[in-house]
Amino acid sequence: MTTRPHAGPVHGEAAPTRQIVLRTATLTFVPVVLAVAGLLHPHHLTQETAERWVTLHLLLLPVFPLLAGTLLLLVRGLRGAWVTTVRVGSYIYAIFYTSLDAIAGVAYGTMVANADDPALLARIGPAVDVVGGTLGLIGSAGFLLASVATTAALASRHGGRRVALGGTILIAASVLWLGSHIYWPEGVLTVLGLGLGFGLLTVSTQR
Repeated sequence: MTTRPHAGPVHGEAAPTRQIVLRTATLTFVPVVLAVAGLLHPHHLTQETAERWVTLHLLLLPVFPLLAGTLLLLVRGLRGAWVTTVRVGSYIYAIFYTSLDAIAGVAYGTMVANADDPALLARIGPAVDVVGGTLGLIGSAGFLLASVATTAALASRHGGRRVALGGTILIAASVLWLGSHIYWPEGVLTVLGLGLGFGLLTVSTQR
């Protein structure tokens, strides 16, 4: 697959330092927010933690899809099959991972907070876990696909050596994202890994 820029040569003057810093801060902001949220996320959903569980997931509903937006920003201005793959993978992630957040986070948390029948919750809980886990896995797989395509698109544009470190970290964190949410410690470290990959790719491709 090839990636073509809209216009302009491959090599050019480096972007001003202030511009690089601002762009890097912008693209790493969402992973930092998710990492902070992960530190506050209850490890178990009970009636005692349900209110915080629901509130946290309501706040995160518009945040999780922004991870896909970050990938799209990284390949902005590029064209080609890899960029199309980034868009497809990002769409899959945004739809399915947000569905996980809505069902296993907001809906099930609200049910636990207001239910008076432990036996009913014991029956419903495993079913929600299966549905939510499936949605999350599909969404995370879409994100992994988009991360691989983003790295390939940037490598095609800027050269493999320049994007190797950031791309490797991004893809490795995306693999971990397949089996983790934002729980401390695995989830927090995973989203910070995504942020590190975003940042390194941003700095290394500012030409």
